[in-house]
Amino acid sequence: MDITDMHSLPEWDDHRMLQRRYEGEEWKMAPQMEAAKNLYNKWRDIFLYVESYCETLQDSKEYDHAEKNKELIWQNLFIVAPKIIGAAGIDQYVQKMENASIIRNNCRELMEQVSFTAMVGAGEEQYAEAIEIEMDIFRELFKTWVATFVKDDYEDEWGLFV
Repeated sequence: MDITDMHSLPEWDDHRMLQRRYEGEEWKMAPQMEAAKNLYNKWRDIFLYVESYCETLQDSKEYDHAEKNKELIWQNLFIVAPKIIGAAGIDQYVQKMENASIIRNNCRELMEQVSFTAMVGAGEEQYAEAIEIEMDIFRELFKTWVATFVKDDYEDEWGLFV
């Protein structure tokens, strides 16, 4: 049995909704979609690492809240993939940036929880470090992805993404 068959997240190519959305205009969206695909696939890698890390979390003598931390990690983990797909399926710059901002925030919060659980002895430090290395790669892919967003004339009502 191939371990990738057990993955909780579908492969990028399974997102037929995006394929239909840009049918006939694939050439225009190719750089943006390639960057989104690369980002999504790296998230799939991170997802496996974090999923495995959460399975090993346990209370220690000094700390007995590992289960709460696990819940917070799971919340952050499950938000990122839909936000990548959501941003890939919309044209408005402000909405893309909003999704990107949510992704960044959830990645930061996830890493804070992973680092904290390792620090208090609820998780293994070497596994937390492996997740951090993967997250550094994700961050670089994220920057590449955001650089493909095309600013439009739509005005942000909140004045955040101007």
